Amino acid sequence: MGILGNDIAAAVFSDRDLADEAWGLLVDAEIPATIVTDPGMLGAYSVQVMVDRSDLEAAQAVLAPLVRRSR
Repeated sequence: MGILGNDIAAAVFSDRDLADEAWGLLVDAEIPATIVTDPGMLGAYSVQVMVDRSDLEAAQAVLAPLVRRSR
């Protein structure tokens, strides 16, 4: 188990607005999620949308269209 417990990143973004949109999609799908901002080393900023490990597959299915669009 990691420092965040049983949570795992369902998606990682460089844009907070996309992470917020992802969080909203997960909430609408009744999948509990949180957002973790990581300043990273040397300014490599990222925003992770975290879900419980047991919800990962369902969360990634919900987020797939958003992740493909953000590339």
